[in-house]
Amino acid sequence: MFFFKPSSIVAILTLGGAFLSQTALASEVLKGYDFGADIGTLLTPGASRLPTTGVISNGTLQCPPVRMEIRELEKNKELWELYILGLSMMQNMDQTDLRSWYKIFGIHNRPYKPYNGVPPVPGNENAGYCNHVSELFSSWHRLYMAHYEQILYELIMLIAGMYPPGPVRDKYIELAQCFRCPFWDWAIRPAEGQSVLPSSLMTPNITVNGPRGEQTIAHPLFSYQFHNLSAMDYPDAPFNAWTETKRYPTSQNADASSQNHLVAQQLDNNADSIRARLYNLLTNYHDFTAFGNEASRQEKADSIESLHNQIHLLTGTGGHMSVIEYAAPDPIFALHHFMVDRCFALWQVLNPNSYVVPEKASFDTYTIKAGDYIDQYTPLTPFYTPGDNDTFWNSASSIKTESLNYVYPETIPGGNITERVIQAINRLYGSTATERAAAPPTAPQPSSGNAPQVATDGVSTDGVSTNGASTNGVSTDGASNNGASTNGPSTNGVYTEWIANIQHEKHALNTSFFVHVFLGDFKDDSKNYTFDPNLVGTHCNFAKFSATGHAVEQMVSGTIPLNAALNKCISKGDLESLCKEHVEPYLTKHLTYRITYLDGTPVDISQVPSLKVDVVSSRVQKVTHELELPSWGPIVPHVEVSTNILTQVRSVTVTSKEPGTCPARRAA
Repeated sequence: MFFFKPSSIVAILTLGGAFLSQTALASEVLKGYDFGADIGTLLTPGASRLPTTGVISNGTLQCPPVRMEIRELEKNKELWELYILGLSMMQNMDQTDLRSWYKIFGIHNRPYKPYNGVPPVPGNENAGYCNHVSELFSSWHRLYMAHYEQILYELIMLIAGMYPPGPVRDKYIELAQCFRCPFWDWAIRPAEGQSVLPSSLMTPNITVNGPRGEQTIAHPLFSYQFHNLSAMDYPDAPFNAWTETKRYPTSQNADASSQNHLVAQQLDNNADSIRARLYNLLTNYHDFTAFGNEASRQEKADSIESLHNQIHLLTGTGGHMSVIEYAAPDPIFALHHFMVDRCFALWQVLNPNSYVVPEKASFDTYTIKAGDYIDQYTPLTPFYTPGDNDTFWNSASSIKTESLNYVYPETIPGGNITERVIQAINRLYGSTATERAAAPPTAPQPSSGNAPQVATDGVSTDGVSTNGASTNGVSTDGASNNGASTNGPSTNGVYTEWIANIQHEKHALNTSFFVHVFLGDFKDDSKNYTFDPNLVGTHCNFAKFSATGHAVEQMVSGTIPLNAALNKCISKGDLESLCKEHVEPYLTKHLTYRITYLDGTPVDISQVPSLKVDVVSSRVQKVTHELELPSWGPIVPHVEVSTNILTQVRSVTVTSKEPGTCPARRAA
């Protein structure tokens, strides 16, 4: 059986129609909105080259060009309808048109065909344009999403002009001019009874009121339906049999259904890990190289790319999102990457003087050879700048979001943007993702309802407030993380942050895989690890099918923050404090991990000899108000803990299935 958190069960009951009838509804295959004519006849002829301009609005805007969180956009009924109609039109365009869903999301990787007439460098015909494990990861994906956004905007403007003349059309056109693509904030604390995964992404059909009236159509955020699935374009099983994108598929068969309710379950069970990782990245990573990509580093082992990988695998789990070659066509891909770009933009506000530095490319792309030097002036292909020239955008020219005509709610010009960003980071991500207190070794345990007392080594209470508001279906309860201890003396507001650093070769298994970290007993059912109540977090390796096209055996890394789980142990009375003398023996005895393929097939640690899981800690000065950021001390390794955990994991014998029996997996 699966293990559900109570909040997730409430979500299932609340969204019962979306969850429980999903498989049955998926069999009722509907098409896109009927605009009354072939979509090709409604559009101006497609060009052979589409420069990337960002959205160019017509007329005088009465609104700032803000990318909103998807749940906020959904509150605006008419603008939401335009968004759904625009997605439906793009998904149903001729797949040969450069503006079509198939062409746009084929830029990332498969089907490995030129876009904008930009050819591959010789020998790189089987690579995508996308950059991963690279200084260019953030800037390339920024251009990619801006290119998609400008095309979707043009379609939405076209649709708005199709409404009957008069006040209705005028209203839709005015709304359309304000449109920017939404992001999905996968790190927020959802409102009571809701999942991290928005309900709007879980239902296969939707009723929308368009220019030709109300119609029930295939929900364009649920999946993308391929028009003519080509085995040459998508050659690998099971993707060559699936006529629409899948999330956590029921099987590898052609008739597999998505299981979005399980996607929601495992996102919710990883929520503390995801939120803490983002908070740590935004507040403690001040070097762009360390923040931006997952290439392994000794101390600061996390990155926005590694966190991005976690979302890819937890939403895909054997479906399209979980393998680099096939991820982009799933509609959730764009929502995810708009969020990644937002994180990048927030980080830039706080760290304006750190950016792309020269390095050697680790992996081939369509236009870059592994081993080539790249820097902030490396062309970000296939994205041409505006005008009749052969100039591509680069990281230097795309450093500001305004150059592509958009901002985020926290980065709207005016006032003190830095303070606004810090406040938002603390409010949205700071609370239980970081620390509550630990009791001192010599002090009695606090009574129920009181904050724990302060440890003599300086660990103090988190001071999480409980009077936050809830907006956008997102709880901001106590997110400022800015109080002082209410029970006992404080020692300068310092606590200890505990983290598991994970590193391994990127293509250790020639495919994507999971590393599940547990604290305490867990049911040894590998297919249900992501639902276990004692799961601390799941590290996710987002990879291609093969290890071809790389300069070296590239090591990558990520982290699983441990404090949320440790604090639960303190609350239960199983752990006395966050002091070293208490945590070290507790982790040695109770912390462990397991490796699985995407379908839950177990992997013995001997198959991943490069894997290292190291426990580290740092003393952190907490914020005293929401306009401050925490201050981190040096990283301290705990070698004995790490060694003992490895010894324990090695003692477990795992029998794996034969290669080729689980999705998205190839033999070496």
